[in-house]
Amino acid sequence: MLIYNRPYTDPFLNIAAEDYYVKHALSDMCMIWINEPSVIIGKHQNAYAEINYPFVRKKNIPVIRRISGGGAVYHDAGNVNFSFISRTTKSNQVDFGRFTSIIVNFMQSLGIEANVGKRNSLFIGDKKFSGHAEHLFHDKVLHHGTILINSDLLTLQNSITPAKEYKGKALASVRSEVMNIAPLLPYGIDIQLFVEIFIKWLLDYFPGSQIYDPGIGQQNEIKKLSETKYKTWEWNFGYSPAYTFQVHIQAVAGITEANIKVENGMIASVEVTSESANIILHKLLNSMTGLLHKEEEIHKFVENNLKSLELAGVNTVSFKEEFFR
Repeated sequence: MLIYNRPYTDPFLNIAAEDYYVKHALSDMCMIWINEPSVIIGKHQNAYAEINYPFVRKKNIPVIRRISGGGAVYHDAGNVNFSFISRTTKSNQVDFGRFTSIIVNFMQSLGIEANVGKRNSLFIGDKKFSGHAEHLFHDKVLHHGTILINSDLLTLQNSITPAKEYKGKALASVRSEVMNIAPLLPYGIDIQLFVEIFIKWLLDYFPGSQIYDPGIGQQNEIKKLSETKYKTWEWNFGYSPAYTFQVHIQAVAGITEANIKVENGMIASVEVTSESANIILHKLLNSMTGLLHKEEEIHKFVENNLKSLELAGVNTVSFKEEFFR
């Protein structure tokens, strides 16, 4: 087992590193890492449905889609992440217990009794402190998770509490009350010391394991992957399964309601449901078919249709916000 204490806190690079190593690692490994504030969503989720978009936008918190399933999580400097990459066989391809037991044993070594919940998350009593997810790639499995040490739980809650309702077949997160374990740790153990203790424990737990130091070539490949995939809107938002949502456009003549359907990140159809809809606004909404459900695209649409929106009696600021709030 190779133990890699990854020193980077850039969430785009760290999520890309998991993708890279599950495909290219020649030996079993465990990567330990800490991210700057970010929201990480599951592969099969609708990004907008998992986040408070106005909040994360205001706070400049990036939203990044990972390659594993599961729900949305919030990362910051008070949260430790771990990624196990291991060879697997057909008989144990999906075996969460193989890895959750490692974290449970480590917690016990610190005097903390943890239990495994129904969805393979770890709890202390009825509060969650560690979420887990997996991804299979040929004969390898990526099993990763979080440990809340001293995370900003208010920002966590605000970031992953959706501001708008979306309907579709995307996997929705199952929310649990969470907790930090810092108050339960022996006196003097901060997050950096926690990581050091965890690494030493892993070296003892896996006989023959050693510290891993990757070459510059790997770092360049990971950076390239972060730029071409994990920093793109197409992957983080556009990859979402099809979904629908409602908008309520306030005009001088009243409110116009419409159902918006999005497929592959693009507005596929607009169904105006208000019988007394403003004719100009009705035509404008229908002309949005083909636009990406992307803030910049909606803003450009508004700028290109200022005169028509004015004639329809619509406030342009509220129109733009209605598609994301």
